[in-house]
Amino acid sequence: MDIYYLINGKKYLDNYLLREQLQLNRSEIQKLMIAHPFPKDEIIYIQNKKLYSLSAIHSFIKTLLNEHER
Repeated sequence: MDIYYLINGKKYLDNYLLREQLQLNRSEIQKLMIAHPFPKDEIIYIQNKKLYSLSAIHSFIKTLLNEHER
């Protein structure tokens, strides 16, 4: 992953970059985020963008994979 926002030494992705990396459309990512919300302390709001930390994204993906394996 080459494109990200670096804020206070922590990497973040916006919604567009997240969808691109996961290869999901807007509707699919919205459904997943409603079912598995991100922790509030892992989200930064800048102007009209919501940025998600890479650590929260990794946890999000692990949760989805664990649920899918069941």
